[in-house]
Amino acid sequence: MAKFDFWTYPNIPPKIGEQLQADDKRLLIIGVIGKSNRPDCNKMVPLGVLNSYPIFIDHPPKEGQIQFYYNRKSSILYLHFETSFDNECMYKMLDASLADEKYDEFLTFSQRVRSRFARMFLFATQVCHLIIFVESGMNFDCSLLPIFKSLKIIREKFLLKFIHKLIKNSSTGASMGKPARMCTPRIIFYFENYPEGQELSKEAINGLEFEFENYIYKMLRNEFIVTNNNAMSLFAIPINQRFVYFNTDPRLHIDPIIRSGEILKNVANVRNFNEYKEYCFSKLRPHPGFARSFPPMRSNYNESVNAIFLMNHNFEKLIKDHEDEAFQYGFDDNSSKYKGRNHFVILHFKSWYETFKIYHKIFIENPDDPEFDAKDADYRAYLENFDKIIDCDAEFFATCCDIGYKKAYNFYNNPTLLHYSSSVHNKMVQEAIDLYMRYACGPNAEVHIEKLRMQCEKCWHNGKQQCEHPSLRGNPCIMAKHANANISEHSSGFIFISSCNCGHTQGRRDDPYTLRQANYDYYEFLGNNCNLCFKVKRIAFPVFEPSVHDFRPADYKYNTEGEFPKLTLTEGKATEPMHLTLSQKTNETMNIFELSQPLTASQGSHVRLSLTDNSLKMKSDSSGLNSSEESLNELVLKVGDKSTDEENERSICRQPSTTEYLSGMIHTESPEGVLPQFPSWSLVCAGSSSIYSHSTGLMEHFQSGFLSGSNFLLPWDVHVRLEHSASWAAERQRFRKMGEVFILKVFVGYEYECPRGHRFMMSAPDKILRGGSEIMRDSGSKVVYNNMPLYFPCPCRTSHAYAAQLMRIHVVTPKAPVDVMLDPKVKAGDCERTFTLGLPRPPKLTQSAYWVLRLPYIYQADGGLIIPPHELTESNAINYGYIIAGMFGVVESEMED
Repeated sequence: MAKFDFWTYPNIPPKIGEQLQADDKRLLIIGVIGKSNRPDCNKMVPLGVLNSYPIFIDHPPKEGQIQFYYNRKSSILYLHFETSFDNECMYKMLDASLADEKYDEFLTFSQRVRSRFARMFLFATQVCHLIIFVESGMNFDCSLLPIFKSLKIIREKFLLKFIHKLIKNSSTGASMGKPARMCTPRIIFYFENYPEGQELSKEAINGLEFEFENYIYKMLRNEFIVTNNNAMSLFAIPINQRFVYFNTDPRLHIDPIIRSGEILKNVANVRNFNEYKEYCFSKLRPHPGFARSFPPMRSNYNESVNAIFLMNHNFEKLIKDHEDEAFQYGFDDNSSKYKGRNHFVILHFKSWYETFKIYHKIFIENPDDPEFDAKDADYRAYLENFDKIIDCDAEFFATCCDIGYKKAYNFYNNPTLLHYSSSVHNKMVQEAIDLYMRYACGPNAEVHIEKLRMQCEKCWHNGKQQCEHPSLRGNPCIMAKHANANISEHSSGFIFISSCNCGHTQGRRDDPYTLRQANYDYYEFLGNNCNLCFKVKRIAFPVFEPSVHDFRPADYKYNTEGEFPKLTLTEGKATEPMHLTLSQKTNETMNIFELSQPLTASQGSHVRLSLTDNSLKMKSDSSGLNSSEESLNELVLKVGDKSTDEENERSICRQPSTTEYLSGMIHTESPEGVLPQFPSWSLVCAGSSSIYSHSTGLMEHFQSGFLSGSNFLLPWDVHVRLEHSASWAAERQRFRKMGEVFILKVFVGYEYECPRGHRFMMSAPDKILRGGSEIMRDSGSKVVYNNMPLYFPCPCRTSHAYAAQLMRIHVVTPKAPVDVMLDPKVKAGDCERTFTLGLPRPPKLTQSAYWVLRLPYIYQADGGLIIPPHELTESNAINYGYIIAGMFGVVESEMED
C-alpha cells in the first residue's frame, strides 16, 4: 500500500473520496506553492510525501493544476499548486501565445504571468492553514512584495464584500467567520539552494536563516502585508518559530538515474562480502566513526557536531513543529493587544472540500470563463479590477505615460505661438514626442504617441494653423488660416527692395501673391512717387480692353500635337523668327535673311538690320578690313522702295479679343488675338544720351543702389556699310569712316538686382563688371552676342548668396539717323515657352537717347509659376533661365518726303 495517496483535482479516486467523505478526521491543510526549475514542476520533494522520484511519475504539468497528497494514517492533506511561476508552466504559456500569433511585448506577457500566479496564491490563502512558499533561488524575490500588497488591497476592498454572500448557503459558511476562511494562513519560506561559498556549519546556517527571517519580516511589515491584527493580513508570520529554511542536502538535487548508476558502480567495485558489509554499515552511520570501538579524536569534534546538525537540519522536522502547534493550539500570530483573538478552524474533509470547490469556482473557474457574467455587483467589480490592481507595473507605466503626455502636450501648446507653419508644427510634434518618450515606458507607450499626435493635430487646426499659401517667390503666408477669397490679403512677411521702371528710385515691396502685384501694381505705385518717371517717355504695350461686363480668361486647348497654335501677326502668314533684312551684294556670298513682315504698315521703304545671327561674316572691302569682330558687327543699310502691296497685305493684323483675356504672360505659344490685362514689361526713355558719361558711369543721383565699380555701360561698336543713302551724305563728316563702313557706338548694360536692392552690371555671361578699367572696345559684344543668365549670384554675401535677377537693359543710342530695335526673348526655368514683349513689331529706340527696358519681376506661363532658384552658383546660373542672344537690331530712321 502506498504511503501517500495522490490525485489531481477534480479527478479524485472513488475509493479515496468515499473514505474521506465517511472519515470524521479533521484535516490540516498545507499548501505548497512557489517556483520550480524542475521539468515536472514538482515542489513536494523536501516534504517526503512522494512515493517515488517525480521523474518517474507520469504527470504532465499544467498551469492552474492542483494535486492532492494524503496519508491515511495522518490528518494532513497537502495541496500542490502548479502556477505560472513554475518554469515549465511558463514555457507552455509562452508557446501557446506564439502558436496563436500573439506576439506581445515582454511586459505584457510578464503581467499575464503575475496575474495568474496572484489569482492562485489568493485562492491558496482561502483554503489552507499553512502555506509553504518554495523559492528556487538563494535570495528572496522582492518582486513578490507588490503582488502580496495588491492581494491584500483586493481582499480588503472587494473580496470581503462579496465572499460571505457567495458561501452563505454552504454548510461551512457560518464556521468560516468574518474573515471568510479557516484562519489567517501561516507562511513558511523554503529555499532549495544554499548560497555557494557559504560555510556549512551550524552557526553559519542558523545565522543565515535568522538574518533572512528578519529581512523578510521587515519588508512585509513595511509594506503592511503583515500587521499586528492577522485578521486584516493576507497571511501571518510566526512570532516564536522559524519560518525560513535553507536546504543543505545536495541529495535532493541529484538525478535518480545518475544516483542509481553511481550506487551500482560502487557495488561492482566491492571485492568481497566484508567490504560490502562495511560499505553498507558506513551508509547507515549518521556520521563517520559512529559506533566505533575507539572514541573520535578531539580534533574532529567540530566536524562531528556539524555533521550531527546537518543530519538533524531537516525541513520535515520544521513543518512538524508547525503541525503540532496547529492541532494543539491553533495559530495565534497576533501581537500586542490583539493576542488571543485568533480565528482558527479545522474542518472535516467533506465540509472543507465543499468550500474548496466553491472557492475554486469563485477564484479560478469564473475568471477563466470569458462568457461568465457575474450577477453580484461586488463580485463583478472584483473581476473587473483584479488585473488592474495586480498589474502595478502597468499602473506605474500608465502613470508615467500620463505625466509624459501632459508635459509633452503642454510643451506643444505654447501660448506664445499664435500660429505657425506645417514645418514648425511637425518639428514641435517630434520634439513633444521626444519629451514624452523621456517619461513614457511600458507596452502602451506607442498608443499614447498616436494619441499625442492626434491631439497636437487637433490643437494646430483649431486656430494655430498658419495659412502657408505660397507667394509667387515660393514663400508661405505667415498669417493665421483665413479664407483666401482675395488672394492679395496674403502676406509672407518678406520685404524686398526694388527699383522703379526707369531705375531712378528704390522702394520697399511686399512679397507678391499675384502676377499683377509683381509686374505692374508695384511699379505703378513707385512710379507715382518717382520724380523721373513722371517725365519719361513710355512705349505703350497692348493690353486687354473689355467690351462686355462678363469677360473671362481665355479657355483654350492644346492642338493634336500637344502645343498651342502659333502666334501669327498677319492674316494667313505664320511668323518666323525675326531677322532684320540686310542688303545682298552681287557676287558676294552672304547669309542674309529677310524679315517676314515690316515693322509698320508704312515702313516698307526703310531697311531692317539684324544682329541676331552670329554666323554673319562679311568680307572686307577694298579698304582691307579683315577683323572678325568688325565683320561680325558690320551691317549694310539698303534704301528700298516705299511699301509694296505685299507688305500692306502682311501688315493687316488680326484685331485682339475684347471678351477674353490672357491669364498669364505673352509667349511664343500664346493664342493669337488674346492680350493680358496689364503689361509685365516696361520700356521708357529716361532722357537724352548726354545724361550718361562713360568716364564716370551711372551717377548715384540718376541710378541708385549700384555696387561700386559695376555702374558702367559697355560700349558696343556697330559697323554699318551703306550702298547709297542721301540722308547719310551730310553725316559722313561726323562719323569715322573706314572705306564705306561707318562705326556707330551704342552703350548697353545688363542690370541685375538682388532682393536686398543691390544692383550691378555684367561684363560677360559669367562675370560681374568690377570697374571701368575692365571695359574694352569690344566688351559690349560679349553680352549682346551671348545668352545672358536670367539669375546670377549677388556678391553681397559670401555664403548662400542671394539670387540677383536680370531686371533692366540699359541702351544709349548713337547720334545717327538710325533707330535701335529691341526684340527680347526670355527662357525662364524649365518652361518650354519663350516669353516676348507681345508687340506686333519690335519697338524702335530713337537716336541719341537713354532707354531702359524693365523685364518682368515674375514669369508665369500656361504651365504654372516659375519660381526663382534658391541654390544658385556661377556655374549653374544659365540652367535656370536666360535671355536669348541677338535681341538688338538697327533700322534707318524714317525720312520725310
